[in-house]
Amino acid sequence: MRILKKWQLLSLLIANALTVSACTNSNADDKKVNDNKNLQQKTEIGQQTVQPVNTKLQSELDRAKRDGKAVFVVVMGTGSMDTEKAIEIAKGAVTIYKNAVIAQLDRDDAANAQLVDAWRLSGAPLPIILVLSTKGLLSGGFILSQATADKIASLVPTPKMEEVYTAIGLSKPSIVVFTKKSFADRNEVIKNAQVAVVVLNDEAVFVEVDMNDPDETGFMNQLSIDKSTNASITIVFNKLGQVVETSTTIPEVEKLVTAAKTPVKKTCGPSCGSKGC
Repeated sequence: MRILKKWQLLSLLIANALTVSACTNSNADDKKVNDNKNLQQKTEIGQQTVQPVNTKLQSELDRAKRDGKAVFVVVMGTGSMDTEKAIEIAKGAVTIYKNAVIAQLDRDDAANAQLVDAWRLSGAPLPIILVLSTKGLLSGGFILSQATADKIASLVPTPKMEEVYTAIGLSKPSIVVFTKKSFADRNEVIKNAQVAVVVLNDEAVFVEVDMNDPDETGFMNQLSIDKSTNASITIVFNKLGQVVETSTTIPEVEKLVTAAKTPVKKTCGPSCGSKGC
């Protein structure tokens, strides 16, 4: 079993989701450098729980969740430039992923304070386009300079990816097995993963992904899963969605358990400089 560094941060997933928090480091040069970084960073999804408030935006988000639609949220604020361009990109994303709607969030509107705080938007460069899954989970986002319609649409999580998001929302690690019914190792790999969850007192989640499932192509692409392989691949995400272990052989239960307990690595948002938070 080994860790693949390219998967260590769910700079995907767990886009998963976007960490757009402001750090205490106020160095202007550092902020300028980091404002240009790709913001497709995943967030501590467990920290994005928002108590519903009676606002127009919250009503739009609630309606989309009830209707099973993703939401592309264009975040703007005082002095933000090219907001209309961001909206056009969001509209383009809807033409690609049609089961979605567009919403706008004014960061400076006091009515949106809870969302701004929960999504850590206070120090982020604007405009930003965020993506909420069909279950209302924040799954990622891009600043305008990095955003394209294709990139935004690609951040809508697949069903299995959403299971991982849900686990993170419960502060639970997840053990994900990418496999095919034809694989000789499938049963044993799945058995060991499930036993590991039991050893963890069900404080972890097991997810099986069929490599032949076209609905999971996006998930596999984000993790660079080689679908031509003839063996199962096991990936362990910690409770913040960081990839802490991968295996291309039959994983040992003990190693899966140890990986699931791996301490969370601190990450910074776009306002962090090279000196850290």
